Order: sequence, then structure tokens, then C-alpha cells
Amino acid sequence: MAHFGKRDVTYSALNNELTPPLGGLAETTNAAPTFITLDHEHEDANNVIIHKVPKNKGGWTHIEDLDSFFTRMYRYYVRGGFYPMIMSDLFYLLQFIFIVWFSTFLVYCVDYTKLFRNGPDANRSEKISLNDVILPPAVCVKSVAWKWWCLVTLCAVIWLMRLIISIYHLYYAYDTKLFYNNALKIKESDLVWINWSTIQDRVREAQPEHHMCVHKQEINELDIYHRILRFTNYMVAMVNKNLLPLQIHVPCIGDFHYLSRGLKWNIEFLLFYSPWSPWENCWQLRACYKDHSKRMLLARQLERQILWLAIVNLLLAPLIQAWQILYFFFNYAELIKRSPASLGLRTWSLYARITLRHFNELEHELRDRLNRAHKPATKYLGSFSSPITTVIAKNVVFLSASILGVLVVLSVYDEDVLTVEHVLSIITILGCVLAAARALIGEEERLGGGCTGPARGEELFVQVLGHVHYLPAAWRGRAHTKDVAAHFQQLFQFRAVYIFFELLSPLLCPLILFSLRSRALDIVDFYRNFTVSVLGIGDVCSFAQLDIRRHGHPDWHTPGKLKGATANAQYDQGEGGKTELSLVAFSCRHPGWQPTEPSQRQFLRSLRQSMHHAIPANNHLNKTMLGSYIQQSLFGAITPLPAVLSYYPQQKQPYRLPDMDETSDEDDAPPSGPTRSAQSNTPLGLAGVSSVLSTSVLSTEAPRQPGDDTQDMSVSTLHLYDLHLTQAGQNVSCCTNKCSERPRTGRWDSAEGEDTPLLHRP
Repeated sequence: MAHFGKRDVTYSALNNELTPPLGGLAETTNAAPTFITLDHEHEDANNVIIHKVPKNKGGWTHIEDLDSFFTRMYRYYVRGGFYPMIMSDLFYLLQFIFIVWFSTFLVYCVDYTKLFRNGPDANRSEKISLNDVILPPAVCVKSVAWKWWCLVTLCAVIWLMRLIISIYHLYYAYDTKLFYNNALKIKESDLVWINWSTIQDRVREAQPEHHMCVHKQEINELDIYHRILRFTNYMVAMVNKNLLPLQIHVPCIGDFHYLSRGLKWNIEFLLFYSPWSPWENCWQLRACYKDHSKRMLLARQLERQILWLAIVNLLLAPLIQAWQILYFFFNYAELIKRSPASLGLRTWSLYARITLRHFNELEHELRDRLNRAHKPATKYLGSFSSPITTVIAKNVVFLSASILGVLVVLSVYDEDVLTVEHVLSIITILGCVLAAARALIGEEERLGGGCTGPARGEELFVQVLGHVHYLPAAWRGRAHTKDVAAHFQQLFQFRAVYIFFELLSPLLCPLILFSLRSRALDIVDFYRNFTVSVLGIGDVCSFAQLDIRRHGHPDWHTPGKLKGATANAQYDQGEGGKTELSLVAFSCRHPGWQPTEPSQRQFLRSLRQSMHHAIPANNHLNKTMLGSYIQQSLFGAITPLPAVLSYYPQQKQPYRLPDMDETSDEDDAPPSGPTRSAQSNTPLGLAGVSSVLSTSVLSTEAPRQPGDDTQDMSVSTLHLYDLHLTQAGQNVSCCTNKCSERPRTGRWDSAEGEDTPLLHRP
């Protein structure tokens, strides 16, 4: 087995522009090594020790493009296996043909004069059949204009390209199926109940046998995530640092954040996937982007590329707009007809899915986390319903429902009622009005045992924050105000607003791309300053390394617990505690993961120790966000937390904590065993807090139950926010124990609030 040094990370270019990238060197072993140089990995990693592996290992030995391989492996899991993937691609091709054919049919093959009886000799009493209004095929073909034929030809070319891509996916999907069946010993039918962590464990077990990664004898969870989320982590970091101009100013309305699927695709195509992107291949940044002397030249090149891409989007805007209208019409027409109220439901915007995403968080993990936040977020915004609006909406619902009910009853009694002019139109309009009015009626359910006013908003804010993990700290104490609610609505939109913004994408996308030109130099500098070279992985975003010492913020650390607390410039720090929260989230999701950096291990131990002392002797836990969350989630908001705590016998040592000696040599040595030590097995967050709230004492060896990682992340997030507010010199007391509005004095009303990516631009 080959052994590697503790640090296999090389900072490509930081503040010292003269420091060249350094490759990690493997230590020699007693085994007879083979020295090779691979073109597809680091060119600067010379003399890397590679063990010879038999070639007959199913074709998964020394995989050249591990990024694509692990990404296909993940998509295979998310999409449910081989056959669902094939059926999805097949039906997409059929759907594409149907949209083109049906659009042509509606435009050129229907006689609308006879359909609407607009002709001079039209007989309104005569019943019209389909054969009367549908033109013969020969007449349809002759009536098609040459411009339409050009569009159909373009669509045919796009369809053929999509067919080739589908065949390509079919080949690799079958190879992935064989990998699951033979290497991982997982059948396709098992994907329904198996979780992602189990698949990762199987991959790690298969690595010593198959040597998928040529530079490492063993791989860990972070290695797999780096491969799958290489470009996603860059995107999340750019949004976190406000590098992309995603804020639009509308006169008389104000500023709002905008990110559509089309805009996201254009940005990713420009920065990651295009032939002229900064990437040499999917795992290596071009060498010129690491050279400080070429930054101005690269910025001018990138500016020209952005300009051309914006011009292409502007020229294709009419076609894209027509396609988007057809696509959304065919997708949502039946839904609107069947359930108009669905447009009044809320959904997380695409901008929210980027800015609320952790580093190293997969798509299904983000989706599950935001789904858990959907209900409290809906309640939070529903608490801002105006009494006047509610009264008006209830009366509109009463009138609309009365008229609609009568028309429906008459239609059931005699279907000829539907043939009366404008009856169907009236029914449709009344249904839409009824759905819109119901959406304006706030939820009548009261939380907090009858507390109203600011207490309700603060309680709901804590519940939302426990799941989304990223909300501006400046909202604390002002969550009950309409200003905060208006900003939160940009993240949690009505579905109708989401569709409207998507339809605006062909018009707004070129404008935003034009404004992106001014950020070309910043993008070049970002790539150079925040790219690290990891042995066996390639070039990754340095934020994704979860480097607390470099990208951490002192205000998000336990006071006095982190050795050599970082004093990095704001340019290097993650905004809004992004680095710290991402590290905690990754550690909660992967209890067996061993942080390689001493600062990471020390931060997690300090946080765990701080969680141990989170319940003070005076039982005022309900004055913090952490206490409010525990009270609401574990005991219900009606039961006062001090009464609950006093019911249980006081324990001097709620659970066995490991040695927290900061001067231990353990900080300076990498973990030695394949399993976590006793201190690392101690669950973060709720496992420690809930031990005080139960009669039994939790052991550090207690097995983790399903959902423990979710609870740990929620509690750890709220505790970190309490620490952050304390470190920043702000009042952390929660108004959940008060029903009257607290005077908002201090830093909340000052202009020097925390600069967050959700509210401000740099």
C-alpha cells in the first residue's frame, strides 16, 4: 500500500504570485513501485507511486476521467437506474417531436374560420365535427411557409444532436449498470431503498481492488464529492462572493435577484464547458489562468467571449422565447386547468438553490433540505397576511365560489349549459380568481401558544433557519418586519412568479451577460486566487476544501478555542459563515469522514464542546435560537422549556466527552485508523443537547438513527448563529418568550450591518 504525506493540497496561486504549483510526492514503501506520468492528471505531480493492478477488473481500472465516471454513477443513483434513464431520454425525444409537430398542426392544419363560425355563411345551429375543421394533409403541407420549414429543419438538426447524445448516454449508462452490479454488488432494484452513503462506502471498498483512482490507494467521501461537484463548488463560491451580477434594479420596484435556467446554463457554458472556457479539461485549469502576468490578457479574451455569447443570445431571443412559451404551455396548461391554486404555491427560486447551497452538497441533499424548510417557510410568509387583504379575499372567495358552484351544478344537470356562449370562459376565469384569492388568505394556525406579533415571526424564522442554514444575521430580531419578508420572498417565490421570470429569461439573459463583461477581470483573479491542486483529484475550488484557517471567519468560531484564529482579509473569507457551516454539514452527513487539516478537527471539537455547555444552569436556553428550536421541535411551543428541563434530574456529565486539550499532539498528526476515534464518533449537535433533555445518558458509541444528521445540522447551525451574534457583539436573546414587540435599537438599525450576499452587492 502506498502512503502519502498529510498535505496533498497545493495552492496554485495565492497572494504570493511567484510561488509555482507544487506536486505532492509519495513516500516509498517496501513494495516494488512503478513510476509513471499521466497526462490526464497533474503534470506537476512527478514520480507518483502507482501499484500495478490486473487488467481484468471489469474495465474500471485506472479510469482516465473520474469526474465523468463519478457523475454518471451519481446520476444513475438519483434517476433510479438504467431503465428509468433510458425511458426518460426516449420520452424526451418523443416530446420534442410532439411539440414541433403539434405546433405545426395548430398553425397550418386547423380551419379556425369554421371552428369559430366566423364565415359569412356560417350556420351557428349546425354541429361542427373534427373533420370539418381539420384540413387534409396535402393542404397542410402546401400551406406551410418557407420560414416555418426553416424552423422545422433547425429543430430536426437539434433533435438529431440530442439523439446522438442519448445514444452516448445509453452506452455509458449500461457501463454504469455493470459497475453497480459487479463492482458494487448493488442491483437496480435495490436503488429504491439504498441511500447514497452506502453507495459511497461500496465505492471506497472497491477502490483498493479496482484502482479507479490511479494516484491514491484509498479515497474518501470528500474525494468523491470533489469529482462530482467540481464546477458546482466554483459556482456556489462565485455567488457567495457576489462575483456574478445577478441583481437587477427595476424602477419603482427596487432591486431583486434573478437567475433563470437559461442564464445559469449560459454562465456554466461560458466558465466551465465551452471549448474556450478556462478549463483545459474537466479536472485541470488552464496554466495561463494561474499566471498573474497574463491576467489582463485573459480578462480581455473573456470579455470578448462574454460579448459574443450575449450577442448570440440576443439574436436567438425570439426563437428561445417562442420555445419557452410552448414548453411551459404544454407543461402547465393541464395543471392550471385541473388545479389553478397550484400557481399560488411557493417554490424555492433558482438563485436560492445556489446561495443556500453548502460547499460539497449534492443535488438530492440540497433538495431534501429545502423540502424540509418548505412548510415553515410557507408559514413564515403566511404570517404577514394583512387583515384587510384577508377580509377582502374571503369575500371574493365567497362570491366566486357561489357563482362557480351554480354553473357546475347546472352543467351536471344539463350538459347543454356548457354550449352557451362564454360559459366555459366564465368557469375558467372564476376558477383562477378563486385560486388567487385563496392564496391571499393567511394561515390561521397560531404558533407559540397564543403569542402574536413579533414572537410569531421570530419563531418561524428560527424554524426556517434550522433547515436552510443561510439567512442574513441582520434579519435576527427583525424577522417579523415586512422588509425582511420582502427579501425572503426573492428566495421563496410563488410558482406563478417563477414561471413568469423563466419566460423573461430570453429578454433578461443578454442584458445580464452584457453586464457580466465588467466582471471579467474579477473572474480571472478568482480562478487564480481560489484554485488549489489536490493530488489525485485535480484543480478544485479552495472553498470546497473547507479550509477553516484560510477561508474561515473569526466571528463564526468558538471564542478562544481555535488556535491561531484566522484574521484573513474579507476577500478570502466565506460570506455568511459559508465555510464553517459547510464543514459542519459535511461532517454531520459523513460521520466516518476524517478531516485532514488540524484546524478542521479543532473547530469541530470546539463546537462539540460548546454544544455541551449550550444549556446554562439558569435554564434560559429558550432565549437563544438554539433553545427556541429545541423547544419547538422537541416539546412543542406551548410547553415552556425551563419547566421541561426542571422535570428531568440534573446530570453533571450528560455524556462522555473526549479529551478537548488544545495542546494535544493529536492536532498536528493525521488520523491513523480507518475509523473515527471516540471523540470523532461523538455526534454533533442534537445528540449532545438531547441527552440533557432525556432521562438516559447517551454514549459516544451509540449508533446513529435515521434523521440524526438532519437534526445535528439544524441544531449546530442555530448554535453557530448564536455564537456568531455573540462574537459580533449583538444580542442573541430571542423574543419567543415575549408577546410584545421589542424596541429594535443597536446594530440592527445601523447602516453598518453584516454584508451578506443575499442583500448587498460589493
